[in-house]
Amino acid sequence: MQRFRKLTLWLYQRIALILVMLLCIGTGVALSGTFELSADLVDAQALQHARVSVHTVKEAWFLYSKAVVGRLENLDTVTASPEYHQVSGGIPVPATYTIELGEQVSKAGDGLSFRLFSDYPFPNRQTSGGPKDLFEQEALDYLKLNPTSFFYQKENNKDRLLFRYAEAIQMEPSCVNCHNTWPGSPKTDWQVGDVRGIIEITQPIDAFVAQAQDGLRSIWMTLIVIGCLALTSLILVISYLQNANQILHTKVAEKTSALNRLAHLDSLTELANRRCFDQVLEQEWRRMERQQNPLALIMCDVDYFKRYNDAYGHQAGDDCLQRIAHAINTNVRRTGDLATRYGGEEFAVIMPNTNHFQAGKVAEHIQRAMLALQIEHHHSDISDQVTLSIGIASTVPQPTSHPTDLVKAADTALYEAKLKGRNQIMMKLPDPTGSQPT
Repeated sequence: MQRFRKLTLWLYQRIALILVMLLCIGTGVALSGTFELSADLVDAQALQHARVSVHTVKEAWFLYSKAVVGRLENLDTVTASPEYHQVSGGIPVPATYTIELGEQVSKAGDGLSFRLFSDYPFPNRQTSGGPKDLFEQEALDYLKLNPTSFFYQKENNKDRLLFRYAEAIQMEPSCVNCHNTWPGSPKTDWQVGDVRGIIEITQPIDAFVAQAQDGLRSIWMTLIVIGCLALTSLILVISYLQNANQILHTKVAEKTSALNRLAHLDSLTELANRRCFDQVLEQEWRRMERQQNPLALIMCDVDYFKRYNDAYGHQAGDDCLQRIAHAINTNVRRTGDLATRYGGEEFAVIMPNTNHFQAGKVAEHIQRAMLALQIEHHHSDISDQVTLSIGIASTVPQPTSHPTDLVKAADTALYEAKLKGRNQIMMKLPDPTGSQPT
């Protein structure tokens, strides 16, 4: 099952190549099929032409036999003979008539030829009346066994492609007595239906082949054009799908990034939220532990914020927090520092590679920025504007300590700042053993 999945995945990854290969294979099969069809059509056309020609000669033979020889056989002044040229008042017997008809047609010069041959040729045709080559012998052997069938083959002769076709001529009732009683007959026991001879037609089929090749070229050109159009369409579709897939991936990545941002962002202040604070503090703690560099944490709390909310309303309270968040974030400028909303009116700043002295400088900048805001607060016990209490802790993380130790130290420093009158900065170093700071 797993192999099938791997194979499916491999195919999906190479779908464009596979589609192009299938298109090429399909085009090749189509071209091969049209070539075979063309050859079959040439054979069919040549066969039809040959059968019609042989049928015409046979009908001429039978018509001559009945309409001429049959009507004159009782006349003493007319004699039907194979050697009629030497007989006064002689006419050719039907077989001789057919042979000479074929010879006349063959002399036309268009490559078409007729021939009549047999196992038992007349005495005057002993040298030319029998089978002359392998085709004629095979045709004679086959048609003796299958007198109602036909025999043919294609062959090359002097750069010409020939189609040779043969049919059997069976003994008719009207001919049996004549052949059996004629003095020069080579066979005197003929019966009706016996194969008395073979009529062969040989015709060049170069014209048929050229015509078929012209049609074949037209078909091939059409298939090639269709294949090119199909390939172009396939490339366009694949490009479109790849582009659409890329756009989809981009949108998904953007949505994912936005979701991740929302998952780690406080919607009111647009600072990192508590969840992000916990993750980043853990990561920076481990990093500073490996590097043995200091990690500082600043905790800020808005003084008497509940009174501010009660006096000025929650909307004013939200605006106040937004302005404070902006002031804090503006003064946290180093790469790697992170300003967060810790919860409610509390804010926190994570500062890697920062000792307590450097963290104190940042806290002072935040205090000055806070005073510069001059947010009115007449219900505060220490000032007529909003102020901050700030706690700072800094330490070099050790394997025996934990990030919560730094949070506890900074929270303790913040608590002391409140106890000592608020609107001030206090610093606390965490106990390296991990015990609760005092």
